Amino acid sequence: MDGDLATADASTERTLALQPRKSAPQRARDFVAETLSRWRLDHWVEQATLITSELVTNAVRHAGTELTVRVRRARSAITIEVADGAADKEPRTGPADGRAGGGVGLMIVGRLAQAWGVERRRDGKAVWARLAVGPSAGSGGSASASGSRSGLNPGRRLTVTDGGVARGG
Repeated sequence: MDGDLATADASTERTLALQPRKSAPQRARDFVAETLSRWRLDHWVEQATLITSELVTNAVRHAGTELTVRVRRARSAITIEVADGAADKEPRTGPADGRAGGGVGLMIVGRLAQAWGVERRRDGKAVWARLAVGPSAGSGGSASASGSRSGLNPGRRLTVTDGGVARGG
């Protein structure tokens, strides 16, 4: 697998380790699409793979360390997490008008996800995004079961520090 390793398959969580290569975003998209298909959540593949692509591209571009893609399924949500070894690199969004040279990817994540955030870890950080997939998933920024969007969500960003205290951002 070219140095990448897919870990044990579970009914509620799957993980994929990747090297910071140009191929990482595509490999991660394929992994997430296959995972959601296994979980019979095919109608969420488009949003989930776009979010995954943005998060993995940022990790490859800005962290340059080995990264881990984790997909977790709960009863009413899917969480996509991309962890890397660069704790000192804070993810940033660009201005709303798109004039910045970067940061647009996280704006896309914020529009698609119910919530997203950054968790600081001893060995780096994890950037995560949550998609609501339960019965009321059609409200907010998430797609309904048919895949249509009912509106855009600016997303709620949370930063979790080592002490476990969350703050809005």
